[in-house]
Amino acid sequence: MATVKLCSSNELTKSEALKQIVRDGSVELLVKDCLGNCGQCYLERFVKVDQRIIVLNDEEELLDQLLKAAAAPAAD
Repeated sequence: MATVKLCSSNELTKSEALKQIVRDGSVELLVKDCLGNCGQCYLERFVKVDQRIIVLNDEEELLDQLLKAAAAPAAD
């Protein structure tokens, strides 16, 4: 299972696509006060999936990228 991390101020925390994929149990979601990428969450949508940053354009891309990450074998 992929672990998705978001800053609490990231607008993607309100994403219906993200809520659905978490409900389905495909990914684990962790919402933190800050991920240490200062300012990036104000400039662009991104999530951190298993320590890899994925920049997103829209919710459809979010869903696609998270499903791919959930299907991929976990990195050591």
